[in-house]
Amino acid sequence: MSEKKNKTESNHDACVRAVAEELKRANWAVKADLEGYEKPSTIAKGYIPDVQAEKKGCITRICEVATPEMFEGNIQRFGEFKNYCNEYDFHLYVVDKDGTSRQIDPQTFGKK
Repeated sequence: MSEKKNKTESNHDACVRAVAEELKRANWAVKADLEGYEKPSTIAKGYIPDVQAEKKGCITRICEVATPEMFEGNIQRFGEFKNYCNEYDFHLYVVDKDGTSRQIDPQTFGKK
């Protein structure tokens, strides 16, 4: 595996871990697609989200962390993320190539 790919995966996993830990501190029951966490349930067409969180009285929260490499040459994948917004409290984070992350509105993701 190349050093660049390792760095991208590391940035992605660090952001997933930060989101999961923030939700745990807010008393959500958290599942994350990371070592040390229970794996999230499969949703939609066999898709496993990065983070799935549940809290009594709240709609299930799904969090996905995207990297630029996930979408290179495949703009259609943007739409797949948007489809989860109606059924879940969906949160989308983007990790830039420099490792910085930010939460964005999934309804406007990919629009110019």
